[in-house]
Amino acid sequence: MGDSITEGVGTQNPKQDSYPAKLQEVLGAGWNVQNFGVGGRTMLRKADPFDHRPALASNPDIVIIALGTNDSKTAIWSGHKNEFIGDYVAMIKEFQALPSHPKAYACLPPPAFPGNWGITEDVIRDEVIPAIKQAAQMAGIGLIDLHTPLLENKLWFPDTIHPNGEGAKRIAELVGAAIQAK
Repeated sequence: MGDSITEGVGTQNPKQDSYPAKLQEVLGAGWNVQNFGVGGRTMLRKADPFDHRPALASNPDIVIIALGTNDSKTAIWSGHKNEFIGDYVAMIKEFQALPSHPKAYACLPPPAFPGNWGITEDVIRDEVIPAIKQAAQMAGIGLIDLHTPLLENKLWFPDTIHPNGEGAKRIAELVGAAIQAK
């Protein structure tokens, strides 16, 4: 689940090049990866909240949460940052309550170079990432760092926010490695 980065904005063909599509390739035929990415969505319920009901209805075995980039927008973060951790933990608990009892992972957002559309790297790095880490710890779920491994690859983010096909492939590799780790 995620925002436009998960949806595949920035890639040539999101159905084939988004990170969930590339994750399907990484994991192989024994897995069924679904893309619940929707552009512009936030974790914060009082902003542009992600409608996670379709993802809940899929009764997943694994949940990858990749939200937080749009939350960093000044107009959103400045008014609601104190609600972020609570909203994050509440969403995780909804998934943990499913009959499938999915294993969940929170992704640290990719970097912004330096940002666009009001999205800022400073807020992502200094405020959103620590909040995601705290929410993941409180809920007892895994973390996947999509920030640090991509810092040296600015060329993979032509619009400074959305990864191109190479960036999406790297995200898929990082997510795949995390969920396959024993």
